[in-house]
Amino acid sequence: MRLIRLLPVAALAVLLAAPAAQAQGHANVFVGSNFSGDAGRSLSSALNDGSRLTWGGAIGGTFKGIFGGEVDFAYARHFYGDDDVLGNNYVLTLMPSLIVGAPIGGESGPGFRPYGTAGFGWIRRDLSVAGVEAIKDNDLGYSIGFGVDGFATTHFGIRADYRYFRTVSADESSNIVGISLDEGNFSFSRGTIGAVFRF
Repeated sequence: MRLIRLLPVAALAVLLAAPAAQAQGHANVFVGSNFSGDAGRSLSSALNDGSRLTWGGAIGGTFKGIFGGEVDFAYARHFYGDDDVLGNNYVLTLMPSLIVGAPIGGESGPGFRPYGTAGFGWIRRDLSVAGVEAIKDNDLGYSIGFGVDGFATTHFGIRADYRYFRTVSADESSNIVGISLDEGNFSFSRGTIGAVFRF
């Protein structure tokens, strides 16, 4: 559990150290869908009706294409649905994450890189029902996932990504820093596809 607490610090350290170590940077812009868990839809249903749309981006860097970190941001308007009674509900996530990949084809030219990722950061929810505020909170949460970057050139490629998000509970009496890593009751999955740029 201590490792999970250190993930944001470790990811930030990787990003700050990247220029000095001549690591390779990357940026990703994506669009996709939230599904399962509290999103209330299967992936096929969400894709068929266009609901649970999410979009965002990430920026980070890797050493030799293997170890690295990134900060992932995503915004999902109408996370709980687009019925008029639900208003402009949304879920926003901001997750510093660690990445471990396998650069097949090297760090330049065509190639692809499967990877795994784990993050720890911020999940914000907002939901009103018939004009009455039902949920409005900011929670700590974690993400785990995997994906693949497929590069057509040294600097441009396509990323397909899956991540699972879940909140953790905060309990001021649990320990000195006020964080208990008991699993929270809010979770969902996210599947995205987007453009990835290496620099």
